[in-house]
Amino acid sequence: MNFALTAFSGAIIPPSDVHRAETFPVKQSTDASPIAFRIGQIDALAKTLLASPALYSPEMRASLALRWLSRAWQQYRQDRAITLGPALIGAECATERNAFLTLFEQALPRREKLLSQAVRTVRKIAIRPMASEVTEAETIVAASTDELERVLTVLAQPKRPTAPLERLLELVDGFRYSTGDEPDPLSATARTPCWAINLAATARGDAFRLSETALPFPGLAQRRLFRADRGAQERRADAREHLLEALHATACDIARLPRAAEVFTREFPSQRTNSRLYLAWMLLFGLGGLTPAQLARALPATKAGAGKLLRQLEAGHLARSQGPFAPFLCTLNIPVAMPDWRYLSSK
Repeated sequence: MNFALTAFSGAIIPPSDVHRAETFPVKQSTDASPIAFRIGQIDALAKTLLASPALYSPEMRASLALRWLSRAWQQYRQDRAITLGPALIGAECATERNAFLTLFEQALPRREKLLSQAVRTVRKIAIRPMASEVTEAETIVAASTDELERVLTVLAQPKRPTAPLERLLELVDGFRYSTGDEPDPLSATARTPCWAINLAATARGDAFRLSETALPFPGLAQRRLFRADRGAQERRADAREHLLEALHATACDIARLPRAAEVFTREFPSQRTNSRLYLAWMLLFGLGGLTPAQLARALPATKAGAGKLLRQLEAGHLARSQGPFAPFLCTLNIPVAMPDWRYLSSK
């Protein structure tokens, strides 16, 4: 495990801003190198870590899927201007969350099991929505399904650019709904299908040719790509940065889970075979926060038993209580440094 992680240690050197005065073919060549390097990192991580049952336990895989789903929810909230409900399993935004989960399930391939299980876990943990919230969520899904299906249909077309950045730009250009007077940024409309593209990037990351393994890439696109006042070169530079950030975030997620497991083993070296503390830790690390009631529904266990597990994690400095009715928060922050392509190429 240590060997696999050591290969990806090093200082983070953000890719430089490319020269905007270059001609378009040179620009494409300049864009391709850092993107290809990041894709190579992800493929190596997927082959050395994620594909190994010895290095990635089922609990770790489930936790990783919950982290991806949580990031996809944060991006969905941003794309659709949802101000409430930052926690995926919170009670503040049940209508929008249920619509998000339903739309996400529609985007998932039939054979996808890991993310499907993450959706089922969230539905199991979260408080059951009221009848009115279910009806409102169904209305959102009905109004959004056609747009999501159009994005998925375009992604499935065989005649599309092979380069990831060109593929993303073609998709954005084909779904630019923003209109307005280009010299006046305030005249551009805000309605875009960015949320559908990001759902697709999480549910069907392989359609964007960002890895050999089908991996999620939440946050691949941002709404500014659809603004009417942005020129082609500006959109290209933005898309490149968003793509690199999404690649980097997914690579870091894969690398963090083995380290989280190592920290747990170090803090709790002697666990009984029937102990559920490790499972509780993986759930907490994946979701970021849990109340005793939520953990009890996830395991399942009694609320008192789940609370005892969370207090054990708090005693090991892996969780922090916020009060009697607030969730316990994960306190472990694992920095991951990925080497930059220019740094290695100069060696």
